[in-house]
Amino acid sequence: MRSGVWLTCFALATAAGAWAGMKPVSYRLASLPATAEPGQKLLLCAANIGTGAVDVTLEFINVKTGGAVAEKTVTLQPLGAGAAAQPCVTMATEVAGGPHVDTPMAASFAAGGAAPADEEALVAGVALVRKPLLSFREAQVTASIQVMAPDAGGIMRTVQTIPLSRATHPSDGAPLNAPAPSGDGHHK
Repeated sequence: MRSGVWLTCFALATAAGAWAGMKPVSYRLASLPATAEPGQKLLLCAANIGTGAVDVTLEFINVKTGGAVAEKTVTLQPLGAGAAAQPCVTMATEVAGGPHVDTPMAASFAAGGAAPADEEALVAGVALVRKPLLSFREAQVTASIQVMAPDAGGIMRTVQTIPLSRATHPSDGAPLNAPAPSGDGHHK
């Protein structure tokens, strides 16, 4: 009798794990906050360099308000798997100081209004990498922000590349190894 109950519980847990909506965040990539100047265009792109398909949510976050300025979720196939969806999200800097948008991530920030018109927007790029719960394939994604500005002829050119790096947060399971500062300004 007990084995039948455990077998039923195991079957339900397996079915829940196989459900397509069960794709928890494996890890996060994030850029440092950067100012976005008027007339620039920011392009956040990601590439899957792992062995399995992953879902990636790309977001530009207004650091001052916590609102998502631009957001897009794409499924990235592994290298060599053929053509993929457009793995980029674009943001014109004119909207960077726009109104606060309620998103799940914004709940962890203090809500605020729009940035004043004379103030440059402060944004960060974030990539949330998701893979199926019971997938044992590696999830490896790289991402960067391309800062584009018009040249003298008005053609948009890349003026800076900002890489995203792994956000080491205790909830990610990644160890935080911050060296203890010493009195002479050097780390121990």
